[in-house]
Amino acid sequence: MASGVIKADLSKIAGNLVKNASSGEVCDNPASRLKGSVPPSAFEFSSAFCRLGARDLSVIHPQLKAHNVRLIGIGLEQLGVEEFLEKRFFSGELYVDEKKKNYADLGYKRHGYFSILTALISRAARAMISRVKQEGVEGNFAGDGLQTGGTLIVERGGKVLLDFKQDNPADHVEPAKILEILGIKSEAPSS
Repeated sequence: MASGVIKADLSKIAGNLVKNASSGEVCDNPASRLKGSVPPSAFEFSSAFCRLGARDLSVIHPQLKAHNVRLIGIGLEQLGVEEFLEKRFFSGELYVDEKKKNYADLGYKRHGYFSILTALISRAARAMISRVKQEGVEGNFAGDGLQTGGTLIVERGGKVLLDFKQDNPADHVEPAKILEILGIKSEAPSS
């Protein structure tokens, strides 16, 4: 993380409620419980970019579990969650933040119509589109495609090890980088 960048203030999300995507149970944001290292990532369930990013994270889930690290995803809306679960894009704990409160409180960027079009023609987005097609990951534009997300890695006790905020919807943290930050010595496939 670059110097001068402010890391997430977890106290801002501590009281936020999310809904368990599988059970529908409403609970406190799991990142605020901090029972262990928690790398939560934010998803838009109908986005092919987010589906591919979730699948990439799921590859390292067994390694994370072996080191008592919880893998948590928090989507920004209910739309697309059934298909996301059915097709098993993500193997960790999955929640929905329908009010997008966590996104706002963590300072995740929201694009306008012009800036999202510019972002989608960027080199990173074109490379991700190519990879999405190559790997056969389907998505649609039914959801809120203007909201970006990010990845937090939080160690026990609440210390933020990584506060990655997407600038472009195609931006994701590589699984190998997550393992490196957590000090897990293992090979992770590069996406």
